[in-house]
Amino acid sequence: MSLLKKSIAEIIGTATLVLVACGVAVVTKADAVATSLAFGLVIVAMAYCIGNISGCHLNPAVTLALAINKKITWKECLIYIVSQVVGAFVGAALLGLCLRGDFSNLGGNTIQTKLLNNNTLDSWSYVCAFVVEVLLTFIFVITVLGVTDSKYHDGKLAGIVIGLALTLVHLLGLSFTGTSVNPARSLAPAVFQAIANNTTSLQQIWIWLLAPLCGGALAAVCYRFLTIKK
Repeated sequence: MSLLKKSIAEIIGTATLVLVACGVAVVTKADAVATSLAFGLVIVAMAYCIGNISGCHLNPAVTLALAINKKITWKECLIYIVSQVVGAFVGAALLGLCLRGDFSNLGGNTIQTKLLNNNTLDSWSYVCAFVVEVLLTFIFVITVLGVTDSKYHDGKLAGIVIGLALTLVHLLGLSFTGTSVNPARSLAPAVFQAIANNTTSLQQIWIWLLAPLCGGALAAVCYRFLTIKK
């Protein structure tokens, strides 16, 4: 499959993820079950739609982990990540249009009340949010690596398992960070919301960008260590 077609598939998949899953979060006011299922089910649908084309990464943290473990080249890694960011912006733009041009709330991530100290942010709020995102991304990405490893699995159920894993981490993470585990999914809504004068998510964007990438890299290193044959 050509790299161009893989790139287009990643744009379509990530746009769908942001449009549908973030859309459900917005219209249900971040109902935990509905939002968690939406993110998981979109991954399941896209896995069986574009998985045979691009592998259905839809997440720079997943792409980085696969590059570290030499499942894709670094050139592919860069193109995939750019495509995912483009797709996220397309999805966020479409969601804003569906909301009658209201871009002030597109499901951007923010530190939630569980991590506040007397309803205010302190240094521990940021530290805890970062740690939560690293841990959640680690769980999600190591699941992806394990279930897609052709040495141990045939991959037919990979889409369902990955979707369930994303649902799982959302069920826990929504009360802490709104659950990012995906830099592209967080960046696009944050930028559009900032343009609409809601800057909270963009002010905290370093968490939603760096923590998932750290979690993905940690999962890659850990999975390689656990599976390497001496």
